[in-house]
Amino acid sequence: MQSKDHQRHNNLLTVVIGLYLVVPIIFTFIYSLFRQWSDILPGGFTLEAYTRLFTDSGFWITVWHSLVLSVIPTAVCALVIILAMYYVTVYNPGFAKVLQILCTIPYAIQGVIIAIAVLSVYSDAPAFFSNRIFIICGTYCVCILPYMYQGIKNSLDGINAGMLIDAAEMLGAGRFYAYCRVIIPNIIQGITVASLLSLAILFGDFVMINIIAGNYYTTAQIYLFRIMRESGTVSCAITVILFCITFLLTAVVQYIQAQNHVQSASQKGE
Repeated sequence: MQSKDHQRHNNLLTVVIGLYLVVPIIFTFIYSLFRQWSDILPGGFTLEAYTRLFTDSGFWITVWHSLVLSVIPTAVCALVIILAMYYVTVYNPGFAKVLQILCTIPYAIQGVIIAIAVLSVYSDAPAFFSNRIFIICGTYCVCILPYMYQGIKNSLDGINAGMLIDAAEMLGAGRFYAYCRVIIPNIIQGITVASLLSLAILFGDFVMINIIAGNYYTTAQIYLFRIMRESGTVSCAITVILFCITFLLTAVVQYIQAQNHVQSASQKGE
């Protein structure tokens, strides 16, 4: 009985949290379908906002820019953290505390401070390093560093990576080979979760990209900010579209991960 009651409470809590997250999107979507909402009920049903956006190549270019600036820093940061954790796990466990401090420093610094500091340092640097796209990608890597580090570290702690590498060495595998073929497949779920969190944070960024490269590389968030001055209906439609894109990205990653789990389970069964 207690387990059933506990399950019911968990289901109810899940429903409440789901409604809390979904209801604002639902009302935003409803508002995007009407010309005005000055009374209890909206008036003037229209699809002009979505027609305008889906036929506007400039909007989709900004979405592509946002995806590029989200995926590249996330992939680079994940690779750096994975290699750094390999060094800590295999060669220098004592460096773990130093690495943790370095990776958690961005928690205490606001994005606007990082953006202004980076821009002031690299604005007069040589051509490659003063490139605004290079600067924003590097800044994004720093900003998502705590989330990526913590997700990967928790996954490594949960599987006792050091013991698994020692066991693989006893069977004749090299350390790096064991790390790539044994450790990383076991923490791929943690890497995926950390990457999705980082991707969502970067995809929704406005402050840093506006300060560093707003006039050089327009993203979806900057496009949204400009449209907000013109039309509330269109800005709501943009918000809904961006939410759907983020949801689809998450669903695709989760599907690929589920397929990998199924293939791994079938291979073990064979």
